[in-house]
Amino acid sequence: MKRRKRVIEPTRLYLASQSPRRQELLKRCKPDFLVEFLPTREIDTAADLRSVPRVNASIKAAAVAKRHRKDFVLGADTLIISGNRVMGKPADLDEAAAFLRELSGRTHEVITAMALICLRRSIHLVWSETSQVTFRELTEEDIAGYLAKVDVLDKAGAYAIQEHGDMLISSYTGELENIIGLPLVKLREHLAEFFPPAEAEK
Repeated sequence: MKRRKRVIEPTRLYLASQSPRRQELLKRCKPDFLVEFLPTREIDTAADLRSVPRVNASIKAAAVAKRHRKDFVLGADTLIISGNRVMGKPADLDEAAAFLRELSGRTHEVITAMALICLRRSIHLVWSETSQVTFRELTEEDIAGYLAKVDVLDKAGAYAIQEHGDMLISSYTGELENIIGLPLVKLREHLAEFFPPAEAEK
């Protein structure tokens, strides 16, 4: 009897995020990926605030990785730190306006962490990038004008640099994609390790 050849399924990449911004950015590195997001219980504080996005990125990726053990899963989490305060997504427009007033004329940190997990291969990579963003001095009219143009309720810190960011921001350091939510330089390097270069980079 002729033995059947074993069919080896190709390894896939899942993005554990519903964010359209992250999906668009990931397409620049690897156009063929799947999206799957599962609700998880994330942390919002820690002794070292800068560790929070690393933990949350791992939590998001691990939840999906348990369902796709042979595949790679990418999780990401972005945190804004102003002084010693963590700024998440505003609950409403009043809080969004308060966030922008607090950021006005000041420099804050934007930290995006990523976790790339493949359970079958015992791979669990976690890294983060940090950018500094400086806001110009904002008037109440500036704040009202920005909130009228941009839907900020799904955005940490109540702003998005890629959406009329010139209305708010005077300068920034670091990778622009990090501020948007998915830094690409190191991500490209990691994807090239596990996927053929023709697939991992374009």
